[in-house]
Amino acid sequence: MADMRDRITGDENAFQKLAEAIPGFDGYREREIRRTADRLLRDHLAKLLDATRGKLEKLMRDCGTAEVELTSKIGRTQRRMTTLHDRIDHASYGYTGFFDAVKIGEEELDRMYDYDMSLMQHIADMDVTVAELAAADSAGYDELLPELEAQMDYFEQMLDDRDEVISSVVPGDA
Repeated sequence: MADMRDRITGDENAFQKLAEAIPGFDGYREREIRRTADRLLRDHLAKLLDATRGKLEKLMRDCGTAEVELTSKIGRTQRRMTTLHDRIDHASYGYTGFFDAVKIGEEELDRMYDYDMSLMQHIADMDVTVAELAAADSAGYDELLPELEAQMDYFEQMLDDRDEVISSVVPGDA
């Protein structure tokens, strides 16, 4: 996936380029670009999680009532993935606005963006496991469902760590 920051700056219009001449505006605009990129990235991550969750829902429907225990396990996993999706979708920016007393530098904003980019690989890993679940027989479920749960545990820990990353980039108790 292309870096959203490059995509946003490539779509600038003449007015935005003219505004660069305003003293202090360029730094503000850079922070806004990073905020927008973060939002676009998190929207993309949420869509990836939605697609994986959709595959789990299909698998649950395919199991039907014949395998009630398995359907229940898949349903719990699917609901947990919904929770992960919501955490990504409603995650804190960790960024300050133009008039806020606390200013976060470009380096810290980049660190947040890079951290969010790293989440994409973990979603891809979960998606692969769900695809393997869909192709497996009932014996494979006993191995793959715990693997998916472990991947979700790790992803959840990464989301918890993200909160710490945000805290580490916000200076003091402004």
